[in-house]
Amino acid sequence: MTPTQKLEDYTQEQHSTWNFLYDRQKVHLQAKASRLYLDTLDAMSDTLTRTSIPMVEDMALQLKEATGWSIEIVPGLIPPSDFFNLLSKKKFCTSTWVRRKDQVDYIEEPDMFHDTFGHIPPLMNLDFASFMHRFGEVGTAIANDGRDFQVTQLQRLYWFFVEFGFIREDGEAKLFGAGIMSSYGETSHAWALRNKLKVFNLEEVMSTPFRADVIQHEYYILDSIPELESNLNHWFERTY
Repeated sequence: MTPTQKLEDYTQEQHSTWNFLYDRQKVHLQAKASRLYLDTLDAMSDTLTRTSIPMVEDMALQLKEATGWSIEIVPGLIPPSDFFNLLSKKKFCTSTWVRRKDQVDYIEEPDMFHDTFGHIPPLMNLDFASFMHRFGEVGTAIANDGRDFQVTQLQRLYWFFVEFGFIREDGEAKLFGAGIMSSYGETSHAWALRNKLKVFNLEEVMSTPFRADVIQHEYYILDSIPELESNLNHWFERTY
């Protein structure tokens, strides 16, 4: 059965928790996050709502108009092959459950706040939307061919850029990754290390393991999203 979202299923406490998370993080990110992220977050203020849990359908319609993307509701974490396949169809996935009030500072598995507040706004940007679509196409081809090692390499790329990357804007390091954007603690921690970043090199990133159960200690900074897409294409040509 395909998961759905019903506004009446949420409690007032869940809406209040969402509002707290949104307001706290929006303030915390102002001087730290990339302009790309902040501008797209502001552009979605009518659908990625602040005071109450947003409706996925509303966000999906806005995305569709802006960049041709949509949003698919999933119950939780899904296999890499399914995730790649959704991206290849210009669909990003989100759960609809929201963390409890006592989980505002840490959750073990991504919830709707992470999936939407962290991931959805940048998909309003054409360069990032294009990269994510190509990433999905490449990942689908690799996964369908049973190349597990290359799937791991793509997961590392995703982790160190889409989840925990920095991006350079006007010569300055700015936060970008969704795992940072949706976490107060990760934002503070990553920002404190902004002068110790590694330059994003695709081969190095794809060779670097990561742990999802601890706060990050290694961050990379990217200069250009279109350049990353080009480098991904070159890697795919060599690999496939």
